[in-house]
Amino acid sequence: MNNKEFEDFFKNLEPDAEPKKAPSKDEDLVFSSFFEDATSSAKKEPEPEKTKNEVFEFEDDIFAPPPPDEEEQVFVKEPVKKAEEPAPIKKKAPKETRDSDNARKKKKKRLNTAYNWLLTIIWVSGVLAASVFIASFALSSINDLVGFSKESREIEIVIPEGYGLSEIANLLEEKGVIDEPFTFEVYARVKDMETRLAPGKYTLNSNLGYDQIFQVLKTKEKPKNVVKVNFYEGMTLREIAQRLEENGVCGYDEFIEAAKTETFEYEFEGQMGTDEKIYLKWEGYLFPDTYEFYTDSTPRSVIAKFIDNFNNKFSAEYYLRMQELGMSLEDVITLASVIQSEAAYMEDMKIVSSVFHNRLAPGSGLPYLQSDVTYFYYTENIEPYVGDEALSDEYLYAYYTYTDYRAGLPVGPICNPGLNAIEAALYPDETNYYYFVTDHDGNFYYAKTMAEHEANIIKAGRG
Repeated sequence: MNNKEFEDFFKNLEPDAEPKKAPSKDEDLVFSSFFEDATSSAKKEPEPEKTKNEVFEFEDDIFAPPPPDEEEQVFVKEPVKKAEEPAPIKKKAPKETRDSDNARKKKKKRLNTAYNWLLTIIWVSGVLAASVFIASFALSSINDLVGFSKESREIEIVIPEGYGLSEIANLLEEKGVIDEPFTFEVYARVKDMETRLAPGKYTLNSNLGYDQIFQVLKTKEKPKNVVKVNFYEGMTLREIAQRLEENGVCGYDEFIEAAKTETFEYEFEGQMGTDEKIYLKWEGYLFPDTYEFYTDSTPRSVIAKFIDNFNNKFSAEYYLRMQELGMSLEDVITLASVIQSEAAYMEDMKIVSSVFHNRLAPGSGLPYLQSDVTYFYYTENIEPYVGDEALSDEYLYAYYTYTDYRAGLPVGPICNPGLNAIEAALYPDETNYYYFVTDHDGNFYYAKTMAEHEANIIKAGRG
């Protein structure tokens, strides 16, 4: 290789090739000898003697670049890419914080595990308890149904008139004939016996099964005497009790006692008056109508017929109107009972109602109804039946609506009003009247002022 070829070789080297290391001192000697030999090879023969660094002879193509590899890439200068911003380095929380978090996670995991175990225990306990209860109830019901393993003894029972299936089942349990009234009811309905158990007096054995009990109660069925009784609008509770006794439905005294104490499950009962001076609890709610009763019925079953009819007749519209007027159910029935006692016809009832509404209005200056019928109710239905004079006076102040006695409405209804009186109480005529008086023929005279009223009293022959 001559000098020119040597220079060309270095020129053809790639510019980005990795730089060579600087030659060592010994290597300088070799290359110096090499250049020296290359330039003077024609003149001198190499000395045979070897120096410290042996000089190598090179073939002409020893420094030729190697052939390119087939897979070698052609280097192209690519545009410089903008360096991406390094991702933010998350700082580790201090060791104390990491320990605290780990402790909390472990504690939460332990709590969740304990909670799940507790729920599982509760659920399993509930299932076991329910299973034991159901099994016990089923066994007891089966024994009761067939009369198995029950003590044998004779028991007398009396099923009153008007008792339903539930009441009969409870009575049989109370007397010791059966143990499971609920099972008895269900079985009676399955056997279509709920309406075929007749009232009456029976002797039963405590070891009878349900089917045997049905046979005993069913064989005692007998024709019942039915009576139809009419009750007119405005009758008092005592008058109703008298008519019931006269028709053989139930006794007068028993009915009055039941009217003071009996309760039912009608929603409207929660809106009835609760003042302790209300003499008869169900006065005003025994809806006047024509009814059919069995003779020798219980007072409770009779009252139930009256108030069931009342519950059906007092419509949802009446309740809405009652709320518009700001009146309670007790207010409406009490006012209707006074209107019913004062007037017989609808046209008079609505005007009489307007007089009472005008007096009851705030700022009227006439807060007393001044209705004579409230006094008559006291003298005929309360005073004769109250032995204590002081107590009798308390009732007088509770019912009598004249000046110096009871302001506003009486403490409770004074009769049992019909639909006309109830509607008159809810929908009065619009008038400016504050007074009225009737003559002996039942004609009404209305007045706006006291002077007009005094003139009407004379005209009606009441002066």
